[in-house]
Amino acid sequence: MSGTLTRDFVETVRSAVDIARVVSEYVPLKPAGARLKGLCPFHQEKTPSFHVDPERKLFFCFGCQTGGDLFKFVMLYEQVEFPEAVRILAERNGIPIPKAGSDGSRETDLKTRILESNKAAREYYRGMLSAPAGSGARKYLESRDLSAETLETLSVGYAPDGWDHLRNHLTGKQFAPSELVQAGLASPRKDGSGEYDRFRNRIIFPIQDLYGKTIAFGGRAIPPVEEREPKYLNSPETPAYVKGEHLYGLNLAREAIRREGYAIVVEGYMDLAALIQAGFLQGVASLGTAFTQAQARLLGRYTRRVVVSYDGDAAGSKAAVRSLDLLLEQGFEVRLVDLPEGMDPDDVIRRNGPDAYSALVRQAPEYIEWMVNRESRGRTMGTAREKIEAVNSVLPHIARMNNPIERVSWTGRLADALGIDDDLVLQELRAALKEARPDIRQRVHKEVAPEMRQVERRLLALMLASHDIRMKMLESDHEVELEGSKISGIVEVILSLEESGQPVDYPAVLEALERLARLDDQRILTQLAFDDEPTGGMEEADACLKTMRRERLVRERKDVQDAIRKTQDRSTLDALLLQQMQLARQIDTLT
Repeated sequence: MSGTLTRDFVETVRSAVDIARVVSEYVPLKPAGARLKGLCPFHQEKTPSFHVDPERKLFFCFGCQTGGDLFKFVMLYEQVEFPEAVRILAERNGIPIPKAGSDGSRETDLKTRILESNKAAREYYRGMLSAPAGSGARKYLESRDLSAETLETLSVGYAPDGWDHLRNHLTGKQFAPSELVQAGLASPRKDGSGEYDRFRNRIIFPIQDLYGKTIAFGGRAIPPVEEREPKYLNSPETPAYVKGEHLYGLNLAREAIRREGYAIVVEGYMDLAALIQAGFLQGVASLGTAFTQAQARLLGRYTRRVVVSYDGDAAGSKAAVRSLDLLLEQGFEVRLVDLPEGMDPDDVIRRNGPDAYSALVRQAPEYIEWMVNRESRGRTMGTAREKIEAVNSVLPHIARMNNPIERVSWTGRLADALGIDDDLVLQELRAALKEARPDIRQRVHKEVAPEMRQVERRLLALMLASHDIRMKMLESDHEVELEGSKISGIVEVILSLEESGQPVDYPAVLEALERLARLDDQRILTQLAFDDEPTGGMEEADACLKTMRRERLVRERKDVQDAIRKTQDRSTLDALLLQQMQLARQIDTLT
């Protein structure tokens, strides 16, 4: 995407997209004069201090001082970089993204066709579930207590039993057989005589990206399952789908995750369907694999607290351990639901009810506690050998924690649980740390932008409002007048845009400051945009410059006075006294 981010394209997206509509998809907004306001999504508050200015396409929170344009909002909320924010807004609003070159063009075209064929396939599968051919699938889903509403939410469908039903349907809609193979919807016959449907006689779960686009499918066989047939069959990786970069159901769960403050991670499609059916809307599925770094980063956009709820069997325990290791390294707070042996979340909810499962989630132990309990099962802990085995099993996972205080705390708790001397366990932890070498996450503290003086505020507002004032500033010795002021960097960006003939308004200046990574200047300018002071003209701009000139001269005179008190050299003293007198005269003319 970075190769296609021309300034013209960014401006096209900015002009076409309504910031009020974008923000209201995430935050309930109410009219407040010419603006809109609501509760800030970036900090906890009870009284709305978050404002959106539709005309200027800006947002600002007077509580946490966070603000910017529509791109900045998406960057902060979705935890993405600027190019990705532009792409998200372009795709959501149907704005074609420029192609990066011949190779990029072919890949982009192929991805587009895959998404289009997936959408058509999803609609076909949905239709087949309600058709006579889908009666067996419907009966099975009913036996799993899944309602029509849940099936609709997940767009669950049915792939009929046959070799080329979907292939014939999609080729009739102008999709080439080769495109269906590239999308993973069909497979070529070994004898080269054509293609056959990848999914046959299976319940189909469309896999969607964050924005609801169908990128792949998962198919569950309908019992009884033949021995040679896999219970689950998934799409292969394609230009539209990389397995380890997505979480099933995250597009549906992200708002609930923010609201509840944590995510429930399950293994598969049916488990997630059961969670949704029972009202647990903050659930996602890891698509049958241990967590990847990409999945952890994706989930980290919405929460740092995770409750892992894998199957209550040996395989589920192993998958949980593999997943939590990576989540720990990424700085997540992890708890493990201790399901009864041989049961999965779907079993617990259907047999014991949502309340029973909710209790298990609430009581889920922290991961180290869960691991100690797991290692203690079947051991008497009466011998040194058993204790050493338990310590060696748990310590490598403690070593992966990115907080050294938490590591030491859990080491002490492990020692207490196993009845071992703290110092001995700490020695083993140091050895484990040498092997694990966990990265220490740097905590970023939000800095509030420095306060502007009123004269600086007014000059900036006047410059942004008037081409004539900007031209006069270009002709003046403004660098000297603004020396030491908090707005000098912003003024330089404004005048640079003016000189190059580009638009000069709040979004344009903010974008330029974004490219320069000037965060304080961005906060200053965004806050200024939400001031409600009337705009003046050239006379007021002259008065502002005059005030700032006088303040600069007063500062220079003070520096000279300090130098006079310190100097012992006669000739230097004479030069300083002359300079002091000249400064005093200049100050008098500006009074």
